[in-house]
Amino acid sequence: MINKRDIPRKCTLLLSQWQENLNLTNHEKTKFGNTLNQLDFQTKKLENKELQISVHGRVGVGKSSLLNALIGKQIFQTDILNGNTKVTKSYKWDKRFKSLNKVELIDSPGIDEVNKGNKEEINFNYLFDTDLILFVIDSDINRIELNSIKELLSHNKPIIIVLNRCDQWNAKETRLILSSIHRKLSFCKQKIKISLVSSSPREAKIKPDGTVRSEQITPKVDILKNDLKDIIDKNGELLLCINSLRIADHFYKLIKESRLLRKKEEAQNLIGKYATLKASGVAINPFLMIDLFTGLAFDSALVIQLSKLYGLEVSGPSARQLVKKLSFQNSLLGGAQIGIQITLNIFKQILILAAPMTGGLSLAPTAPIAIAQAALAIHSTKLIGRLAAYKFLNGTNKKNGRPRLMLNYLLKKNSDLRIMLGDFKFLTSSTAKNKNYLLP
Repeated sequence: MINKRDIPRKCTLLLSQWQENLNLTNHEKTKFGNTLNQLDFQTKKLENKELQISVHGRVGVGKSSLLNALIGKQIFQTDILNGNTKVTKSYKWDKRFKSLNKVELIDSPGIDEVNKGNKEEINFNYLFDTDLILFVIDSDINRIELNSIKELLSHNKPIIIVLNRCDQWNAKETRLILSSIHRKLSFCKQKIKISLVSSSPREAKIKPDGTVRSEQITPKVDILKNDLKDIIDKNGELLLCINSLRIADHFYKLIKESRLLRKKEEAQNLIGKYATLKASGVAINPFLMIDLFTGLAFDSALVIQLSKLYGLEVSGPSARQLVKKLSFQNSLLGGAQIGIQITLNIFKQILILAAPMTGGLSLAPTAPIAIAQAALAIHSTKLIGRLAAYKFLNGTNKKNGRPRLMLNYLLKKNSDLRIMLGDFKFLTSSTAKNKNYLLP
């Protein structure tokens, strides 16, 4: 078991070695330059122990005033008019945290400012590098906010929901609002944390002249501030690790998709070559066991050659295990294929044994049987090649898939992180959704 204090160091070392072993081409370095830069930026944050926390939410929910209340200074500009923040702004929080050298607070434009033209998509350019998000609301969650939360969680962003302006409701009203929010967030297996604050509460004051005016009083953010300190002290470095590993895993996914697409034609030719060899061997050979062992050998060799073609190499034993696994999972490659081959071989054996008694006439029907066996071998080989490519695309091996393996380990061992991440799901690109386009 990895000591929690050693995880950041091991994560940094893992990412460094993993990146060196990717053997990226110049084409890949150019094509995925932005993602590489993002990964480098995140890795440097991990090495320097610098955490970023950003606020997110609709215009006018009090994001800037929340940050000011947490800091205890008027750093971020606020106004009585909504939508004062037009661009992202950051500030180094002058609070000490265990194991971290820097915590940066980031103020961002409201969802309404980012997505003009009634678009409800989130612009992740400024959120993707953030290690923790405070999603600010000021009442029950509406449809735009709910869609934004779902989108953020689908991108595996750690979230704490902050219900602002809680001074406006009594205890019963607050319970009803929280109950409604939890019900709308029921799509998450984990119960996402909700913090109640009042970042700029106001209180009615009677002036000497008898007029009533509202004046700002002390913000009520101590519970959130203490929760944040506790989270950062316990898991600050782990949040940096998770963000770094997540970006690395996504980058590796893009690389695999690109290689499958660029090598598609070569893969098809390779599969065709092995299908021909396998078909020839099966058609000529009269013995079933030799057919099966020969087929396994050809399929394993095909998997190895495909892995080399894609730059995702697997060893001989791993290739044989993959073929067996694919055969077990697919009925045509497993029981159905063997059943058909046994039946055809029995007929072939009977016809061959009967040849002396029929003056060789019984050998004539063996030709169609051999053709049928060859056709089955060709089809099964093409299916093996396609399924192997699919496995390369979505699988995780111990060498190249180490970011995902370590990410799984961290999430499994830290239940409080899983709560902030909702139902953690590994990212898929828009290309990967149409997998048929990528496969040979």
